[in-house]
Amino acid sequence: MPQLKQKLSWLNDQIAVRANAIFATMGFFWFCLIFSLLPLKWPASMPFVQYASSGVLQLIALPLIGVGTILAARSSDAQGKEQHDAVMETVESMRQLMGEIHQLHIDLHVKIGEVLVNQTEDDTPG
Repeated sequence: MPQLKQKLSWLNDQIAVRANAIFATMGFFWFCLIFSLLPLKWPASMPFVQYASSGVLQLIALPLIGVGTILAARSSDAQGKEQHDAVMETVESMRQLMGEIHQLHIDLHVKIGEVLVNQTEDDTPG
């Protein structure tokens, strides 16, 4: 039974993604525009156009578009998380490097101070 549920879920996802790919095109927009203008030429088609646009498009197409958008966003979300993790790893590496550079700067400052002290001791007459 879980395999059937998995296949049904896959089929639902495919339908939603493909429907979203069809509905979110300029071709479908032009189809809807022309379809909505049919009653101007044939007024008797108005009830059918209203039923098709409000009944079919709104009750069927809108949920498909919503689900398809969510499914399409999953891969984008996964890619965004992957990029975020990579950036955070780079930031952590940079923090470690900055800490090491800071420590080298402190060590260099101490050594320069020691050299200057030794040099002033050597330069003093005594």
